[in-house]
Amino acid sequence: MVVFRCRRCHGDVTAPVREVPLPDADNAPAPYALPKGEECPPRMRPGTFAYDPPEAGERIYRPHFAGAALGLHRAGLNGIVLARADVHGTELTSLRGRRNGCCGLDGCDGPNLVCRWCTAEVATERSDCWTPQEVVLVPAAVEGVDVGRLRSGQS
Repeated sequence: MVVFRCRRCHGDVTAPVREVPLPDADNAPAPYALPKGEECPPRMRPGTFAYDPPEAGERIYRPHFAGAALGLHRAGLNGIVLARADVHGTELTSLRGRRNGCCGLDGCDGPNLVCRWCTAEVATERSDCWTPQEVVLVPAAVEGVDVGRLRSGQS
């Protein structure tokens, strides 16, 4: 299990999550296509994360542990995709131009979630009626910590 934290202040921005393959967003239902009143499921199941694009990690680099930190330097990495339910320690940005969308956040204008403690831009939430329901962490702004290693006292 991994917890992602802000690289600037080391505050946790996710709950513990485990890596899974990236689900195909093209086959996921769009919120507007669902019957009225039915809630759109998140692209990622709570408790999981995936790298986007997935092939960047498979062909170029697999995470390794350097002490307790997970290396996230991947060629071509767009982000780390999670369910909104697993993201905490963040707030909506104060930049109004990044909070666009009609029914939620469309995520088209750059990161819209900042670290609650230091205001570093850490993620983009996409929750509008025409977007996948997801949060994408900015790889350069976060670091992954293996919580299993921390609990067992290994470094």
